[in-house]
Amino acid sequence: MIKDTFTARSEVASFAVKSLTYTNFQEEEMQAATFNVKRNDALANNVAVWMTLGIAAIGAVMMTFTSSPSVKGASFLWLPAALQLCAGVWLGWKRGFLVGAIGPYLAGILAYGGFGLQDIVQNFIAGGLFNAMLPALLFWAMRIDPTFGAKSQGEVYSAVTRIIFLSILVLLSGFVSRLLNLPSPWGYLIPLLMLFLGSKVLLSNLTLKKADLTKGVAVAIFISLLSALVGAIGATLSGKPLLTTLVEPGIGWFFGDTVSAMLGLGMLAVFTKQVRKLGIEGDY
Repeated sequence: MIKDTFTARSEVASFAVKSLTYTNFQEEEMQAATFNVKRNDALANNVAVWMTLGIAAIGAVMMTFTSSPSVKGASFLWLPAALQLCAGVWLGWKRGFLVGAIGPYLAGILAYGGFGLQDIVQNFIAGGLFNAMLPALLFWAMRIDPTFGAKSQGEVYSAVTRIIFLSILVLLSGFVSRLLNLPSPWGYLIPLLMLFLGSKVLLSNLTLKKADLTKGVAVAIFISLLSALVGAIGATLSGKPLLTTLVEPGIGWFFGDTVSAMLGLGMLAVFTKQVRKLGIEGDY
């Protein structure tokens, strides 16, 4: 009886020690993760610079070949919106704002020498504030998991291939619409259909958290709407009335940013875990 009692107490004590050790290990792991984020600020700054240059390069091409016929610099299909959204979520709202604002501003300078007030409004407010900074804050406030539940490494690699292929299809469909000279907003119908149908076919069997994905889609649409509104207001600085700019480039701006932001959600699902391992996911 005494021996059994002693054995039971020993087992309880052993379990308590193991539990305490595991708890300490978890705390140390969390502290290490926090330390890594702070320690890699320099790496985060480097990533921010490269993302800025990437947005500038891609944006200059988009502005040159898919610019709105009525408003210079308002791109028919703004693919950098995907990078702007990712910059905000990955790098935090401060770096995200700088990447999302400076990148398209440089793109405008490269494409058509855009230095004016209209460029500042459309790039720093529409691009930096709404395309990059706002999604960072909304993802944090709404507790959205930017991986959207993507689990296995094989699933991630498969998703990378699919998203690249889907991006190419959407981009090509945008150029087709441009060649057909379809009037706004009908010119965005082909890219939107391609995005919808391509997503259904290519991304339908991925295991994702539907609640987080739904909130992510809502954020993408919301920020694209606000960005388009600011873009339309900025376009009035060229002398056009607001009701005119709300239609062109406003409607096209909204659809173009939405298409690209959806691609950005796919990039978040695929690359966020790798970003976290590098310790560059931003603070809020």
